[in-house]
Amino acid sequence: MCGGKVAKTDPEADAQAAADKAVTETNKKKALRNGANTDSVLASANDSTNKAKTTLGGG
Repeated sequence: MCGGKVAKTDPEADAQAAADKAVTETNKKKALRNGANTDSVLASANDSTNKAKTTLGGG
């Protein structure tokens, strides 16, 4: 050996860090998509100021 240090690696820790990063990125993208959908027709259907009454199924 040349006297160099041997780097100890922890593959489980690396995998956990990669998974955490992927979850964070996914949540960020999902939040951006959800924020962009607030102007959609379906988002306005959940709006409490929309007082239009509809009957589905003809009941």
